[in-house]
Amino acid sequence: MAARLRLIGMWIATGALLSGMVFAGWTGFSWIQQITLSDVAIQGNVNTTESDIRDIIRVDTSMVLYDISAVVLEDRLIRHPWIRQADVARLPSGVLDIRIDERKPVAVLLGSNDRPDTWVDAAGWRLPITDRAAYDVPILDMNLGPWHPMKPIMDPSTRELLRALAGTSEEMDALFSEFIRVDSGWELRTTPVAGHHSIPVLLGASDFALKFQMLQGFWNEQVLQHRNKEFILIDLRFDSQIVVREQPMRNASSS
Repeated sequence: MAARLRLIGMWIATGALLSGMVFAGWTGFSWIQQITLSDVAIQGNVNTTESDIRDIIRVDTSMVLYDISAVVLEDRLIRHPWIRQADVARLPSGVLDIRIDERKPVAVLLGSNDRPDTWVDAAGWRLPITDRAAYDVPILDMNLGPWHPMKPIMDPSTRELLRALAGTSEEMDALFSEFIRVDSGWELRTTPVAGHHSIPVLLGASDFALKFQMLQGFWNEQVLQHRNKEFILIDLRFDSQIVVREQPMRNASSS
């Protein structure tokens, strides 16, 4: 009998505990559902202003925090041309936490007046120029037509070039001055360096990552090591070959 009474007592205690847990959970859930928005915390934005972000999300402190859809806000935010990704979290403190990951320019596009018009990232998205940050990237000179903020550049050769630019070293970046779209694909104009003028480099229309590696090796082993030569053209359009045109430096002493 005593054992049976103990068992009944355990059941009653367990039931009471579970009821208490359910009540506490329901009470906590009800409390969370009534939290109003107290603040918006924004991190990671550089070229996107806080004012831009607040205009996009369109929330105010009269709103119940958990009535705000984080998914909807993230979708709105990534429609801004500078924002690559947005993570929105609703915190129990009443804070709407927004973390921004902006796109990174790899080149600057010229406009019809031959002045910088928009930045462009590795995925081909064109980004409005702001005065909030500066980027040391090469010029892309090509005719793209009107800019649409929700459409990236679709030309396959240009997209491959942009992806290759995103993976270059700082040493290689310093060598790039301007890329010009020509009939055969792309032509690079190098930055004048080490007593050499800018050198045209014919790249063709594809395999840019490999050609950049070839160019860097040739530059270090030939151009920088031979101050008595003037390279006037480097042609990388042929598979695994480097064709050059050169002439003696004008101020080189005669033998």
